[in-house]
Amino acid sequence: MRLHEFLFGTALMSIALVTTIAAAPSLLCDNCRPDFAGDVRSVVGARTSEPLAPPLISRDKVLGSAYYDTVSILRSNNPCSDFFGGPPSIGIFNALVSKIRKDTLSGDVGMRMSGATMHIHDERTKKNYRLFEKVSLNSRGPFYRRKAGLWEATVPRIGTFQPNTREARVLLLLHELGHLVKGSDGQWLLPDDGNDDGLSRANSQKIEDVCNEQLHSLGRLAP
Repeated sequence: MRLHEFLFGTALMSIALVTTIAAAPSLLCDNCRPDFAGDVRSVVGARTSEPLAPPLISRDKVLGSAYYDTVSILRSNNPCSDFFGGPPSIGIFNALVSKIRKDTLSGDVGMRMSGATMHIHDERTKKNYRLFEKVSLNSRGPFYRRKAGLWEATVPRIGTFQPNTREARVLLLLHELGHLVKGSDGQWLLPDDGNDDGLSRANSQKIEDVCNEQLHSLGRLAP
């Protein structure tokens, strides 16, 4: 797959410079399957910290609820928000969510990020991150459903949380965000894990450990 066109809404960002460089295959995400790799593009001068909700969340109540739960964590003063770089990470999260499209995949897949990657530097916040050409949210996976009967296939947990729960959905979204954000050491907050189920589970556990209090508090809130 090649990245022919990558459009950002002007409410999210304005692109000052785009340069194309070669890329190696990119494999990542929680309960994901590797797909394609392509060109990497570097964008300098993008503004992405405005906390504007992507339109998709108004059309999907389940995703919308998970979106606002996640934003409420990222905008607050807590260890989970600090791990992702504080409130400026909401802009990156918005860029991720704006790429999401629902798809029908194998039931053990939560989300799948694939295709060409765009590397972005936000001059205002000094944040470095990447976005993938395609972000598929599985309508048959643990974000939306759990096993309802003995005759149905098992739907995997997200971390230690049961599928189709507020905690599981937010953990899944935070896991994907961790693959996109660079830390102060220049490394991705979570290493690529698309070909390694064990590493994927370890990555989810890392987010769950850091965000433990915030994730568990979701289960105590009214639906």
